[in-house]
Amino acid sequence: MRILAASLLLLLTACAQASSFGPQVRAVPMDELKAAAPAGQLSGVAQPVAYRVEMMVDPREAAFSGHVQIDVNLMTSATGIWMHGADLDVSSVQVTAGGETRPASWTEVDPTGVVWVGFPNRVHAGGITLTIDYTAAFDANLAGLFRVDEKGEAYALAKSESIQARRFLPSFDEPGFKAPFDITLTVPEDMLAIGNTPVASRVPARPGFDRVTFLRTRPLSTYLLSVAVGNFEKVSAGTIPVNAWRDWPVPLSGYARMGKGDELEAILSITPAMIEFFEEALEQPYPYEKLDIIAAPQWPSGATELAAAITYRESRILANEKSGAMFLRSMKGVHAHELSHMWFGDLVTPPWWDDLWLKEGIASWAEPAVLGTLEPNGGHDIQAVVDTISAMQLDSLASARAVAQPITENADIRNAYDAITYNKGLAVLGMVDAWFGPEQFRPALGKYIAQYADKAADSEQFFRAIGRTTGNPNIGRSLKSFVTQNGVPLLATELQCTSAGAKVVLEQSRYRPLGSDADPDRSWIIPVCVAWHEGEDRGRSCTLMKSHRKVLPLEGASCPDTYHPNANGTGYYRFNLAGDGWDKLIAALPELRATEALTAIDSAEADFAAGEMGAATFRSLLSAGAQHDDAAVASAVLSIYADLMDRLEGADAAGLQADAELASTRLHTRIAEGDEDPELEAALIEFDATILKQEAARTELASEMDKWLNDPEADVNLSSDLYASGLLVLLDEGGQAAYDRVLQAYDEIDDPAFGQSVAIALGNVTDPDQAARTRGLIASAELGPRETYTMALLQMRTPETREAMSTFLEANFPAFLKAIPAQWKRRTPGLAAYFCDTDGLGALNALFEEYGDLAEGHERALSQAREQISLCIAQKAATQADLEAAFAAAP
Repeated sequence: MRILAASLLLLLTACAQASSFGPQVRAVPMDELKAAAPAGQLSGVAQPVAYRVEMMVDPREAAFSGHVQIDVNLMTSATGIWMHGADLDVSSVQVTAGGETRPASWTEVDPTGVVWVGFPNRVHAGGITLTIDYTAAFDANLAGLFRVDEKGEAYALAKSESIQARRFLPSFDEPGFKAPFDITLTVPEDMLAIGNTPVASRVPARPGFDRVTFLRTRPLSTYLLSVAVGNFEKVSAGTIPVNAWRDWPVPLSGYARMGKGDELEAILSITPAMIEFFEEALEQPYPYEKLDIIAAPQWPSGATELAAAITYRESRILANEKSGAMFLRSMKGVHAHELSHMWFGDLVTPPWWDDLWLKEGIASWAEPAVLGTLEPNGGHDIQAVVDTISAMQLDSLASARAVAQPITENADIRNAYDAITYNKGLAVLGMVDAWFGPEQFRPALGKYIAQYADKAADSEQFFRAIGRTTGNPNIGRSLKSFVTQNGVPLLATELQCTSAGAKVVLEQSRYRPLGSDADPDRSWIIPVCVAWHEGEDRGRSCTLMKSHRKVLPLEGASCPDTYHPNANGTGYYRFNLAGDGWDKLIAALPELRATEALTAIDSAEADFAAGEMGAATFRSLLSAGAQHDDAAVASAVLSIYADLMDRLEGADAAGLQADAELASTRLHTRIAEGDEDPELEAALIEFDATILKQEAARTELASEMDKWLNDPEADVNLSSDLYASGLLVLLDEGGQAAYDRVLQAYDEIDDPAFGQSVAIALGNVTDPDQAARTRGLIASAELGPRETYTMALLQMRTPETREAMSTFLEANFPAFLKAIPAQWKRRTPGLAAYFCDTDGLGALNALFEEYGDLAEGHERALSQAREQISLCIAQKAATQADLEAAFAAAP
């Protein structure tokens, strides 16, 4: 008996020693938690291994509920862990370790959703499971799991990116934490549920509800989770067939509001060819079991790459017989972008948001890459240059981010979603692709995907992988020099002709406009190609510029008539030309490639803004650009004319009006002679009607808009590209009765592109009574969160309404912040960026001194808005007189 007792004692002692729970610990006071809470990235002490999620989602209700089990690998012993959950009503938290379950605590410490899960005892390193029960209200501002009512139907959709998954799921809500998910949703029996994987089973749960279980996902980041429930119309589009890279067919489906399924045909029809392009270019298969294209009635961004369940704002992709050429180009571009994310972002994920460019920059670069292959004559390389120029405009600010900008706080994450990440990312990747060659660069991308599939990889790993695969480390070094620092390179160029031949002397510096205090200490490794023209001969010479100064021989040229320092416009830099270089390039500009004409116009505009080019020369360049055959070049010139008209409002600028009218006349002549270009034609009609205010154009546009509003089935000469302009002309001419009519049409016409155009038109009204009504719509937010912000932005952009709109915002800013998409609050300082005086700058500063705490993450946008106003003031002081003199006289 003693032996048995002793044996039992030893057994009990061994069990006690094997327990995963250690000594009891004290509860941590809130002040200590706040001091210790991570402002940004979690430490990694707790690593999620798997999620098992059950949720009750009924869009007809105000709230939803959930039950989640998370298997976690605890890297070291701990008294608790940091994780994420925002505005969740947690009723139970348990921690299981070594087969033993004990209650834990849940404390939301930070408004960004940082949570402390406190353990009752110290837990030893190893595997644990967290079990959490919770409820939460559906969000009203398009964040997390939100609900919308559209045409009498309720929908629930999850906007998980960037850090919104924590609003509907307790989780480790960072991109680097990838784990498989088992998800089950209980939903109304007459509603569809869409997830990241195919449905494994759907069975009755209780009266009126079904239990929908999805197949287990591949390892995913939380920001890629899809939860969509509603009365969707499903469109089955067959399968994407097997090929050399993939041995399984991929079911392809579309989802839209009931009655809108037919309008998915355009996007579904182009999907297989795009998938096959990526598979062939990367030599890697599409990674998921199905592909769903979801048209969401409301969505805060244009689209989000939820894995295998890509979700779009319906106005971006639903196409009908009235969809214009510009709309269709945009639809194809956003679709190529999101499909590329299935590899870049979803399959291989940046570990933290400072490497966002590894998905968004690459996806932006993929747009012209895929579309240029599928539509070689579609001008997609030209659009890439337009996007590059938009990045340079922002990158000219001292306050601009670097592409790979360190992010230390959750509140700063959404600031990475800007033209720098997207369009500068596109530009520098396109530059490298063009300079080193697609045959080197694209297969290297595929090897990178294969190496890091289902994992996370940062910028350094990307640079090394590309350099190692290509055997050319200069690719990674050049990329790194552009993505790790802000600023636009400026190449000062001088053509020198000697008996030994021609050469161009290149010197690099940082571009800085008048008034800028940007740090001049920058250098880049720049792939430079110079195009030249001498008599009938044309050529190009290239170099990899690693130093401040470089002499580039122009092989085959003795003394070119003209040269262009950015051949084909693929370089991410601006340039100026010494001597008579600008005069010669201006003379040749109408005959340049469109990409080169665009970069010449941008560099000239930048040269003028830097105080280096006179207004008379700039005027000559614009006149030459207006004679170019390409629609994008003509549109760029028309846009500059429109900006100049705003700037010279009230001045004697007969020359500007004459130049703009002459440009319009030339373009109309081209169209009349049979040069069919729907995008150019739409841009020209808008310019004539809304900028030049030409009576004939306004009458015709208003007439077509009037016919269409009376009968949306009518055969009218009006595409969706002109809805906003047509509505604005009607509003200009029709007073309050027209305003009533437009609002009535908004309610009656079920066309997402039209609905978006209504918000644009109402935001652009200048009549004082109409503008007051628009401010009323902004106050009520009755058109929706996105539309509310859009109307406010446009009222601030318009000189006639800016002061009244600013006064309105000052009086109603807290309510305005609650009415717009939650992730857009950080943008709001940009509403004031259109001011060009010290009073406007002072009003901006006062507004955010009082209310800045309500707009989390606004600091960068505030710095940029301040700088834009200050630069405008400086440039106006230095160049206004020169502009007025140059444009005073007609040609």
